[in-house]
Amino acid sequence: MITNRLLAALGIGMLVASSAGVAFATPFTPVLDEFWIVKGSAAAGSNEIFRDSFNNSVPPPSGPDGPTTYSLFGAGGITSEAAGKLTMTPSLGAPTVNTATYADVSTSGTRLLATNPANPNFLGQASSFEMHALYDMSNLPTVQGQSFGLHATDRATGIGNSGNNTYALFVGVNTLGDRVVALRFLDYTTNSSTVIGAVSIESLLPVADQVDLILSKALGSSDLSASYVLYDINDTIVGSGSLGANTPLTIYNGEDYIRAQFDSTDRVSVPEPATLTLFGIGLAGICFMRRRKMPEGVVAIRETGDLASGFRSLARSPSTQFPARTCRPRLAPACRPG
Repeated sequence: MITNRLLAALGIGMLVASSAGVAFATPFTPVLDEFWIVKGSAAAGSNEIFRDSFNNSVPPPSGPDGPTTYSLFGAGGITSEAAGKLTMTPSLGAPTVNTATYADVSTSGTRLLATNPANPNFLGQASSFEMHALYDMSNLPTVQGQSFGLHATDRATGIGNSGNNTYALFVGVNTLGDRVVALRFLDYTTNSSTVIGAVSIESLLPVADQVDLILSKALGSSDLSASYVLYDINDTIVGSGSLGANTPLTIYNGEDYIRAQFDSTDRVSVPEPATLTLFGIGLAGICFMRRRKMPEGVVAIRETGDLASGFRSLARSPSTQFPARTCRPRLAPACRPG
């Protein structure tokens, strides 16, 4: 027999079960250890022109170039900088601009230098460069839409460029649930996204401590190369690879510059249909219990507003009658009819 109390307990249990997975999920907090750029030219060779080791406890937009080193997107997701680590919480960032991926929210920092060819930090077609993002492997994505990565981007909304060719090299999750290093092409003008390649690193996770994501370009070329290196805790290489070798990764499409960007993304939890069904059943159970516990007269007054008929119902209701007089054993003689 299903009692009101049992129905209420079931309702409360279903409400808790349906909300626990969404409301109390562990935040995804990727950690960036270092972010740097090497530039080369035919005349001067290769030189490191930028490195942020995140060790001054002043988070972006501050950095080696000063208080406005970076242009931030989803600045709320930059949660801390300490002891050589930048921690991001992309769920606190902003809704993604390109909606053609699994991600719902993101946090990113683009080094502002340089879109001016006269600036020595300018990364143009004539120069070579390497962009590096060294991430800690202590907090990995667990679902599709969560990722951390490195972008080579032409997006510069401050000078009117929405961006039609951004290459994103990132650690994410594939449809099988494996962690992968993947390469994606993003076009913000058409709101489109194309996965160019992905390599599973799941078997290396027990020994991997850091991953270096690298986007590079040779002298005089307009095409990028994408690669990665995995290190263990002793800085020994435990895995490496490249992506997009069979696909031209062409940049400088309408502009003559490219800039480096670190990025992290997350997926907003949305209750599944089965969870919503549980929630509805639980709520209905609690409401039914509350209604069953109300005397009929109270229900009548609430639904009709008719006080007279309501009070008559209350008078007739068993729940409002005084119980018949009963005798407790020790007082039995006093209870007998006189």
